[in-house]
Amino acid sequence: MTGAQPVAQLSGNVTTAIAVTSPWPQIKEFKASSENITPGENVTLTWEVTGGGTVTIDSGIGKVQPAGTKQVLPQKTTKYTLTVTGEKGVSTAWVTVKVAEKITLMPDLAITGITYNSGLLYYTIKNIGGADAGPSDTYLWDQSNMWRDTSWVNGLKAGEEKTQPFTNFNYHGDKITVCADGGKVITEANEENNCFIPTFGFKFNYDFQQYASRATWRGSAGRPDFGLTGGSSLGLVTKLSSVIAEDGNSYRNVIEMVPAPESYAWLEGVFGDWQEQWQAGGYMLPIELPNNSRFTAKIGLSKEAEGSSGVTFLFGLMNANGSINWWPAVKAGYDGTLQSMDIDLSSYNNIKVMAILRVESGADMDKNYALWIEPRISQ
Repeated sequence: MTGAQPVAQLSGNVTTAIAVTSPWPQIKEFKASSENITPGENVTLTWEVTGGGTVTIDSGIGKVQPAGTKQVLPQKTTKYTLTVTGEKGVSTAWVTVKVAEKITLMPDLAITGITYNSGLLYYTIKNIGGADAGPSDTYLWDQSNMWRDTSWVNGLKAGEEKTQPFTNFNYHGDKITVCADGGKVITEANEENNCFIPTFGFKFNYDFQQYASRATWRGSAGRPDFGLTGGSSLGLVTKLSSVIAEDGNSYRNVIEMVPAPESYAWLEGVFGDWQEQWQAGGYMLPIELPNNSRFTAKIGLSKEAEGSSGVTFLFGLMNANGSINWWPAVKAGYDGTLQSMDIDLSSYNNIKVMAILRVESGADMDKNYALWIEPRISQ
C-alpha cells in the first residue's frame, strides 16, 4: 500500500435537499458543475440513484438512466428537480443554477465553491458580471459570525474565476461563511450574492490532539511522561494550543514529540477510541474507520529547532492481530517550510484499528522538536 496524493474534495456549491419516504430508492448524488454562470455558459448535471425505479429530471430533460450526466444551457435562473419513483417510495432532489442577467454591465463577485485539502480551505471566486472587477478581499467567518481570515484577490475579468486558499484558518468541520468583497470596495450589479455557506462538514472526525493525553506513549529509551514536565531522558510528548513552527507561523492543535537525546532514537503514540469508566479511569478501544476516510496533518519542526538535522515522521495502522501497516516515511529537515501528509484510508473501510504517530531522529540528537499540526482522521 502506498500513500496517496492530496485529492480530498468536498462539494458545497449546490443547494440539494432530499426527501426520502423509505430507505429505497435513494438519491446518492445530484449536483451541478456550477451554481452561478454567465449567459451562454454550459452546466453539467450529475446524478446517481440506487434502489431502482423510474428516474426523471424536469425542465425539459425527461426520463434518464439511474446514473449519468447531462449538459444543459439554461437561459435564465433554473431549478432542476430529479425525481425517482420506485415500489417502496419516491425520492426527490433539486439544484438551482443562477444565470446572470445579460444587461449587467457591472462586476458581480460570487463564491461558487469551497474545497478542503490537507488542512486548508480553498474557495473559488467568480466574476459573473459583465465588467471587470478590481482587487478585493474575501472574508471567512466562523459559526459564531466572528471574522477569522482574509484572502486577497488581485482583480477578476468579466467571467473569470480563481481558486485560492485561506492560509491562516484551521478548519475543524464547523459551519463557516465565505464572502466575496468582504470589505465592500467593489460596486457590483448584485450585492446580495457575495456570501456562501458550504453544506459540508466532517462526517467523521478523529482529532489526535484530543486523545493525546490518553494515548500509549513509548520510545527507544522507555515510556515518557505526557506533558511539559516529562522526563527529557526518555523523550518528551505534549499537546500545544499555540506554537510557532519553523515557517514562522503560529499554529493551534499541535502534538509535539521530542525523541530521547540519543542517536537514532524513536518515539511513538498509539491512539484509539477512549472509553470512560466510572470510578476507574478508562481504556482505549480500536477505532472503526468509516468509508472513504483520510489521515491529514502538517508536519515539520518548531521554530526553536533551528540547527536540527531533521526528523522522520511515520503514520501507521495496527490491526487486531497486532500487525502494523506503515505508510512511506517523510523526512522533515529545518528548512523553513512545512510538509503535508494526506493518506487515503479507504482500504480500511469499516475495519477496527489503532492509529500510530511515530517520529525518528538520526545520528544528531539535538533540537529534534517534531510537530504534528492538526493531525486527524476525517471522512
